[in-house]
Amino acid sequence: MRFKTWMIAGALALAGVTMSAAQAQQSLILEFVDGDNLDVVYPDSTAFSYKSGSIMEGDAIPVGSTVKTGAGTSVELTLKPNGTVIKLAKMTTFRVEGLATPQKEQNGFTLVAGKLRTVAAKGSQYSIFTSSTVAGVRGTDFSMSFEEGAKAMLLVAKGAVEFGGRGEGDSIAGAIMVGAGQFADFFKGLVASPFTPEQLAEEYGDLDIPAERLPVQAEDAVAEEKPAEAAAASPSDAVASDFSAAEPEEPAKPEPAAREDKAANAVLDWLRDVLGMEIGSVTINGDTWAKAVLQPNFAIGKLKTGLYIPIIYSSDLFDPATWYRPKGNDEWSFGFDKGWTADTWGAALADAATDLALKIKFIEYGEPLVDPFFLKIGNLNSFTIGHGLIMRNYANDSDFPSIRRIGLNLGVDAGGWGFEALTNDLTDNQVVGGRLFVRPIPDFKLAIGLSGAADLAPASDMDAATAESYGDPVFIGAGLDLDLPIVTSDAFGLRLFADGAAMVPYVRAGDTGAGAAGLRYDMVWTGSELKNWGAASGFIGNVLFIDWRLEYRYFTGAFSPAFFDAGYERRRSALVAEWAGYLSGATPIDQSPSMMGVYGEGGAAILKDKLTFTLGYFWPWSADATSLDELLSTSDDYFKAVLAIKKGLIPVFDLAGSIAYERKGFVRSIAAGGATLFDENTTFSGELSLPIPGAPNLDLAVVVSTAVERDAGGNVQYSDAEKTKPVIVPTITLETRLHF
Repeated sequence: MRFKTWMIAGALALAGVTMSAAQAQQSLILEFVDGDNLDVVYPDSTAFSYKSGSIMEGDAIPVGSTVKTGAGTSVELTLKPNGTVIKLAKMTTFRVEGLATPQKEQNGFTLVAGKLRTVAAKGSQYSIFTSSTVAGVRGTDFSMSFEEGAKAMLLVAKGAVEFGGRGEGDSIAGAIMVGAGQFADFFKGLVASPFTPEQLAEEYGDLDIPAERLPVQAEDAVAEEKPAEAAAASPSDAVASDFSAAEPEEPAKPEPAAREDKAANAVLDWLRDVLGMEIGSVTINGDTWAKAVLQPNFAIGKLKTGLYIPIIYSSDLFDPATWYRPKGNDEWSFGFDKGWTADTWGAALADAATDLALKIKFIEYGEPLVDPFFLKIGNLNSFTIGHGLIMRNYANDSDFPSIRRIGLNLGVDAGGWGFEALTNDLTDNQVVGGRLFVRPIPDFKLAIGLSGAADLAPASDMDAATAESYGDPVFIGAGLDLDLPIVTSDAFGLRLFADGAAMVPYVRAGDTGAGAAGLRYDMVWTGSELKNWGAASGFIGNVLFIDWRLEYRYFTGAFSPAFFDAGYERRRSALVAEWAGYLSGATPIDQSPSMMGVYGEGGAAILKDKLTFTLGYFWPWSADATSLDELLSTSDDYFKAVLAIKKGLIPVFDLAGSIAYERKGFVRSIAAGGATLFDENTTFSGELSLPIPGAPNLDLAVVVSTAVERDAGGNVQYSDAEKTKPVIVPTITLETRLHF
């Protein structure tokens, strides 16, 4: 008890530390214009000209705008309220990428071409990009000039700048530190060297900023650069005299308080990136619970990890007796509820391992069909075997967090052969699958694969008597596939595939509502007829940032493509009842007509991955339909829509959100007169996160999803007497999220 209390108190105390780091909303102002050859292009491509009077001194420059100075014109831009000044020389193109908000301390700008000088206010943080380089700044006076492919020079008069190539995710690759009195050129070796008076005069000569327009925090630096008796001289001459010996200035040793602030900020920056906390409420099975959840995320290259460390409680955060227990398990006991004795250590060890594993939300490395090795562990929504004819985007997290699982999906491509394997839950293996493939022709990419998937307990959500009455079956799917990558590149990719598969159920409880016991291969082959099978062939590819998929599908009997999909967990009881009819002969297999159709899917991540969307649709038609009513009543269509917005996309409101909707059989439900947007054939989730003004680490989030209703013992509740249609209830979570 004491351990748990101290653990929670420590987590909450750590959250409180981050509440102090507030920064005011920044704006970029057109402060001063020398000349009239100035254009500003807004994010919507609307152009404003200084010469025509459509933009003037004092106007704000919004995020996403491009500022262009022509011959004989220079401008000064000021960040308010902190006072940082950016001066653009003539013939310069400059873009505003982002401005600091209470939730994001960093300012970002791009020097497309030309030259600039910045004199930063104390405590300012910003990055200046070119197409080749990144300069990371925390308070300094420097100039930067850029000519594509020829010159990317940074010259520092005061302070220090981290400078290097533009790496993945706009990181600084091969970074060096350029100190006061030094310069570096990316295209000339990227080495920090002392600059000469001539270099200083060339770079600073047309970038003079009067002292009265410099930020207050920079006055001391100006006094050092420009003595009063030399006020009439040009700033380049004054500064040049300071560096006439061409020796770099010895950096001043930071005061102890400054060192402490820097260390504290570094810790806060790291925590903000990797650790998140949510405090709010969540609805589970119709009951409202309070929650405090830590959800740190880590990414190292292709490895991505997310933890889920929850305290979900009814009344008292510090009283474990009031905490929610998924499936009755006390996930914070770590085996102590079993007892660590000589007789119970095995059970205690298993319980401790389970409790630890439940804290893993996901671990992912690599991608199927792309990387030679991929691994996925945890609560996932993308389990896929091969090209997905049997299983595609199967989700074991549809009822998260009320039901948490430890799924596993891994694959190896050794060149001449490879395999994939998966399970929906390492602690309760019910849905399992795998694929084995070989490339029989050396130096040729054609692969031949054999795949299979099975639900070992599709009737597990039913009570024992109901499950037995339906034969307590095992759903088994097996298939053969061909895979041929034709082109593989980031700019263009094309993969040809062809799959065939069939469903062969196994009946455990014979002589019930499902007919004879055993492996029912008669569902596939009767001696003269092949039935209950499906095939798909098409292309998967990408064009630049657009991923797409186009395939033709044909299937017969009770088979349907992607049998194990995102909504399978909610339909499995209904499928047990449906298949019992086929297995017993009560529903003749030939009453399920042959179907065909084309499935198309496309998606993209644009605007620096801040906007992501995917759309897919499949409407099969029956080869045997004789009327429109029959066509509609037998169409088991599929629709998928996903949209995600990351912070930083919308300039005014730094919000984030997502929505995901998948639905099977919508057209058929319309034809039957019982159409609903949310039922057992649907998976839905949505989220909207808004920053709280004045609190840099706080967001208010609303999360909405659907879940299967369960009683206190974890048993599924049904809406029909046959116990085939689970009750679907909304899950609404209101959260206050602390971002460290």
